[in-house]
Amino acid sequence: MNVMKGKPLHWAAAAAIAASALVAPAWADDGLSPWLVRVRLLDVATDRSNSAGGGVPSDSLKVSDKVQPEVDVSYFFTRNIAAELVATYPVSHNINLSGTDIGGLKELPPTLNLQYHFDPLGLVMPYVGAGVTYMRTWDSSAAGGALTTSQNNWGADLQVGMDYALTKHWLFNVDVKKIWIDAKVQSTATGADVLTANINPWLIGVGFGYRF
Repeated sequence: MNVMKGKPLHWAAAAAIAASALVAPAWADDGLSPWLVRVRLLDVATDRSNSAGGGVPSDSLKVSDKVQPEVDVSYFFTRNIAAELVATYPVSHNINLSGTDIGGLKELPPTLNLQYHFDPLGLVMPYVGAGVTYMRTWDSSAAGGALTTSQNNWGADLQVGMDYALTKHWLFNVDVKKIWIDAKVQSTATGADVLTANINPWLIGVGFGYRF
């Protein structure tokens, strides 16, 4: 899947607003607020995939995997429909070419998803979601400073997860996302695109949530 073009974040926000206008607030039935906050430990596993260019063969470039904490906030428009914003702090990655580190980058990848939460199966509450990721990169340098990466990158994602009710408010959460996103590797001297790095990470998270 190619990087999404246009204004996908605007489309997702419009869908969320439309959902809130068309449905009644069902969360009040169980005495809970519409707000849910989670903290997860996240394993970010990236692809080794790239187009060929600049003397670099295809599928030889990899942005390093990372384990990091993550915070997300969800708002329930109804008992079943929610929007989730995933926020994190800037993350540093190494850039690896055929087993050798050639540089690094920093990135910040907020994600906005629209979710459907199924009715509880006992204490288990499964959900699915889809949305968009914006990846902002900076301090990117490779090949002795000859290469950098594009700063503004958009991608799509799919999500599946489940919450397990520990109490009325506290939840245990397992969440898996697949993001399709790439970044252009560019010449520092000319700004020209040299090749495309297909990062396409799996995000596997485990953590706890609190429903207000």
